[in-house]
Amino acid sequence: MMTATQPLRHEHEPKATFIIKPWNQERADKLIQVLDEWMADESGYEEETWPKLRAALDRERENISARRLFNE
Repeated sequence: MMTATQPLRHEHEPKATFIIKPWNQERADKLIQVLDEWMADESGYEEETWPKLRAALDRERENISARRLFNE
């Protein structure tokens, strides 16, 4: 007899794999380092690239009749 807490599985169903790994201090430290480097970047790349990226995203959304992502 199966209880309500047992998951139903098909015999040929693949085992679940997780793309997202659990956080640990090493991963958190690496993320903080990347964010610090990003925030310190004064190359102008973001200011030059963001308007182009935003326009491309809105064009793609328009192609599928979805609402715009940005109201600017």
